Amino acid sequence: MNEEMMVQVVEKACPFALRARMRLRELDEGHGRVTLIMEDNPDNLNAFGLVHAGAICGLAETAGGMAIMKYVDPREILVLNTIFNIRYVHPPRGELRCAAQVVDEEAQALLEEFRKNGRADKAMDLKVLDSSAVLVAQAQATYRLIPTPEEYKQYFPAP
Repeated sequence: MNEEMMVQVVEKACPFALRARMRLRELDEGHGRVTLIMEDNPDNLNAFGLVHAGAICGLAETAGGMAIMKYVDPREILVLNTIFNIRYVHPPRGELRCAAQVVDEEAQALLEEFRKNGRADKAMDLKVLDSSAVLVAQAQATYRLIPTPEEYKQYFPAP
């Protein structure tokens, strides 16, 4: 998936990411890193004025999925989160960011497993930082690649 399509998915096509004001901040092809930010948004706050835990989960989960999706055609391969574990370590305020990395060798092994078995799993460690680079949360997620079901292909029209 190219950068333009990734921006389309995160910033325009996903109602949750749109409402949370997620943005693709960086796509580092050389290192396989995708960085998403979630803007400082009052709609993401809990009753104590902190960024809601659910919004933080959404940011981390989306960043990890996008790091894998950059290697696939979503009309052919769907990336789903199957396991997600998160630990909050610091009160979250303001703009948050999460970088996720999948290097070419990992992606090629993952795609080979998918071709062989019709599915593949990828575990990832994710960190959410605030604008001062303070660690807010650490997560572990497992994503599954499956063939895209026909009913989902309408969301990713051919270019």
